[in-house]
Amino acid sequence: MSNAKEAKVSVRSMIRSDIHEVLALNRIIQGSSRDVISYEDLASANPGTPPDLSLVAEVEGRIVGFAINRSMYLMVPLTEVCIIHAIFVHPDYQERGIGRKLVQALLYHCQTQDIGTVRALIPKDNKVVQDFFDRQGFQHSSIINFDKTTEV
Repeated sequence: MSNAKEAKVSVRSMIRSDIHEVLALNRIIQGSSRDVISYEDLASANPGTPPDLSLVAEVEGRIVGFAINRSMYLMVPLTEVCIIHAIFVHPDYQERGIGRKLVQALLYHCQTQDIGTVRALIPKDNKVVQDFFDRQGFQHSSIINFDKTTEV
């Protein structure tokens, strides 16, 4: 994709009709044997409606990146927080600022909606993604996450 670097990127809210294209892009990025996101996951989030804050990045009408985000109330007292669950960019379009544009659009939206905290959930061994969020001005949280799996 020789013109990928020069192409104009637009970011908008994800809508239901984007689901199939987002899933196809997810398979390209993650590999066909490793679906991280399912159609049911995205459809149940009801893209484009509150509290879903997911975004897509497009170049010439084609989705080349997406961010799965959701607004929720956490902690006591309850505080509205936007959680970034995932950001993915097509391999041909990486290192062109598309992930940054997705984050900037989300931060702007949260600011206009008085959502004071945006939190990215990142595995502690994923240094690439941690470095990306460091560059975007995110800081390590004072929240410590504890998980316990339940046996079914």
